[in-house]
Amino acid sequence: MFLFCFFLTLNNILIHYICSSSFESIIAKKRNHLMEIYSKRKKVFEEKYNSIRSKYKIVGAIRLIVFLMIIYFFYLSVSNADYFYLYIAGGIVVLFLALLRLHASYSWRMRYMQALMDINKDELAFLDEDARPFEGGDEFKTTDHPYAFDLDIFGAKSLFQYLNRTASFIGKQKLADLLKGHLDTKTILLNQEAIKELSQKVEWRQEINAYSKISNLDEAAFKRLKAWSESEVVKMSKMTRVLSYVVPAILLVSSILYLITDSTVYGYIVSTSFTFNLIFAMSKIRYIQAELGGADKVHETIDSYSAIIKRIEKEPFATEKMKGYIKQLRKDSFQASKELKVLSRLFEQMETVANLFVMVIFNGLGQFHVHVLHRFLEWKREKAQLVPIAIEVIGEVEALNSLANFSYNNRTYSFPTLNEDGEMSFAELGHPLLNEKKRVCNDISFSDQRFVILTGSNMSGKSTFLRTVGVNLVLAGVGAPVCASQASFFPLPLFVSMRLTDSLEDSESYFYAEVKRLKMIIEKVQQEPCFVLLDEILRGTNSDDKQSGTIGVIMKLIREKTYGVIATHDLEVCNTTDEYPEILINKCFEVEIKQDDLYFDYKIRDGVCQNKNATFIMKKMQIID
Repeated sequence: MFLFCFFLTLNNILIHYICSSSFESIIAKKRNHLMEIYSKRKKVFEEKYNSIRSKYKIVGAIRLIVFLMIIYFFYLSVSNADYFYLYIAGGIVVLFLALLRLHASYSWRMRYMQALMDINKDELAFLDEDARPFEGGDEFKTTDHPYAFDLDIFGAKSLFQYLNRTASFIGKQKLADLLKGHLDTKTILLNQEAIKELSQKVEWRQEINAYSKISNLDEAAFKRLKAWSESEVVKMSKMTRVLSYVVPAILLVSSILYLITDSTVYGYIVSTSFTFNLIFAMSKIRYIQAELGGADKVHETIDSYSAIIKRIEKEPFATEKMKGYIKQLRKDSFQASKELKVLSRLFEQMETVANLFVMVIFNGLGQFHVHVLHRFLEWKREKAQLVPIAIEVIGEVEALNSLANFSYNNRTYSFPTLNEDGEMSFAELGHPLLNEKKRVCNDISFSDQRFVILTGSNMSGKSTFLRTVGVNLVLAGVGAPVCASQASFFPLPLFVSMRLTDSLEDSESYFYAEVKRLKMIIEKVQQEPCFVLLDEILRGTNSDDKQSGTIGVIMKLIREKTYGVIATHDLEVCNTTDEYPEILINKCFEVEIKQDDLYFDYKIRDGVCQNKNATFIMKKMQIID
């Protein structure tokens, strides 16, 4: 019998070792495969970047030579009083403008390739070095939210920083709104489908991210564009429109007649018409500057968003949510990408008002900026509503792309199944922000008993486990996969009381802040079913008050349809499970003393914690005898 037990134990140990090694091996292989994909992509974009950079330098050198040629032929025309050289200079100007556009195109493509290189470089650092080269969303941190502060949703080394692959202000805002909000079952399922689909579109997701990176749509730009789209459209008078065609026509006709007849009368008409065109166009500059709003290179931002929208429109999506975005972009029979491209060109043409050469020559010859302003105002009058729609869609797609990237990088994670039957359970649940080599996973269910009283000695893993449950519920609630091999849940509002602070500004003690949070939780669970996580509540009171207060809170919670976990050091609190065995269950984390040292396995067990470690640690550190 002894031999049988010995071999059985040995067999279990071997199986556990083999399974653990096999699981770690699977994770290592997936990680290496991901790193290989990102490395290859980074190398491809580096090669493309270097190729474009070489062309950029060549075109830049040619552009400089052409510019010097313009100056040289203009000088010959003036010094020799010969219009022939002026015509040559005019022809070279056309070439110079073409080179200018080509040079700008290469510059933009270099920035695009650089963005793609950086994206893959960051993913490699994220996987290989466990780095977080992404914004943490500090601007969204608040102590008033039901769970965001307690669960480290925002800030350095937060869930937001782990997930965030957005580059625009609106993208960050949409991702933050998802993590702070509460979605219904239908929306969660739609998000799940979209995230699954997008997770397989690596190239597409990175293109969207790259365009967003180079568009520089920060909060100020977002508000400026939104305000512009909602601002009143100035109407151009009929007289202005007539003069913008008549005077340039007079200039053209008189120029032809002057060349044919060489009459000074026509020469005076030419110079007068040119001057009138220039002055008339300059009188409209204030309207152009008002539309530009003092911003520089607005056209690049809109052009980038046009490119993003074009990729969204062209991508063959299968899921309902992504198809819905395309419907929004094609509202009122407009094709948003083409219309935004037109707007980008109009902005670009209006921005040339700051170019002295274009301002004088083009307006003097044909009131260029007057015609541009008219087309611009007509576009704004008919299609300005497209701008906020497009930006909102891109923000939501960026947020979903972040969650899809999370899913792609963590293929061992599972998408929870949703139900309306009160079933909630997680198999091999772990904290997604912990390195998988250090992460310890546990099974937990809230289906039979919906509220857990969790005990354990100091440092045994109670708080980490509460955060593990909370963070995964946040992920499940937005439609993302969770760090578990299997999961089933139904969406509930989440409330956490773990990390409260004194408020000197409000003259508020820790205890009062905690009581306020508990009051808010109790009021909420009386309105609807909720999921609650409480960590060692009422710490600022004496032991009797703390015990009776904790039991009172538990009683109040379970009278309602409340799910959750409360962690406590007070073992007397665990006796309440005897009164409500169908609702409450005791779970614990244990610690062992091996070879005069503490050993934590961080595995959750049924029952009440039996071992203590505070006295042992204090003796070991020679604080007490």
